[in-house]
Amino acid sequence: MNLRKIQFIIFLLVPLVNFGVNYFFPSPFDDDQNVLIQPAGFAFAIWGPIFLGMIIYSWFQMQSTRVDSPQLKKATIAGIVAGLASITFVPISYMDIQWLGFINIMWHLIALIFLFLALRQQVQLETHPKTSWYYLPTQVYLGWICAATAISVALALTEAGISPTMETQVIFTVVIIGILIVLGVFMAQQRGIIIPLVFIWALIALIVENGQYVPIKYASLGGIIVLAFVVGYKLIKGQRLSY
Repeated sequence: MNLRKIQFIIFLLVPLVNFGVNYFFPSPFDDDQNVLIQPAGFAFAIWGPIFLGMIIYSWFQMQSTRVDSPQLKKATIAGIVAGLASITFVPISYMDIQWLGFINIMWHLIALIFLFLALRQQVQLETHPKTSWYYLPTQVYLGWICAATAISVALALTEAGISPTMETQVIFTVVIIGILIVLGVFMAQQRGIIIPLVFIWALIALIVENGQYVPIKYASLGGIIVLAFVVGYKLIKGQRLSY
């Protein structure tokens, strides 16, 4: 069995493990500490499209018409590593040990960065006209993990006994929003326009959850405006949402 078939099987298992466990056990997130960088619960519905998209992506990668190259192999290995991180996240979440959760998020993040870089080269070799669309879910996945990294850091610090004042938490959240804005603009320059759109989704959910804090509300609104402008400008210029 080649690596691309293994990748496909892993991404078939990912939603079964992540969603199937909810039928047998209560949610492991109900007793998590509240942190201001945490968006409203509806934001996490994005996992459904991500998991479905990764199944479609891995099916596409499995087709014999793919152009074999070192970049394709690197992308496949990175995809397998990311999928295993997603499966491993389930038992880790039930341990309720936030530093393990942070390690898992970093595992995701590193794998998805390698996947992004490999696919950015591979797409130039492919002849299928819809290749960039099939690659799009990988960027949504990367964008959401970038946002989730900030949440994981905040939860890990809270578990470590670091309890800043509410004012400090607000400042920390605004700083993270600023980082997401800069990162979103940067990724748009790297042919990853869908990533700032994922950040916009996260910022909308953050306003819904913590909009009562004025600095968070207006920093998020500013971020939404900046990122929407960048995305709109790139689309007008003819750039695709993915690569």
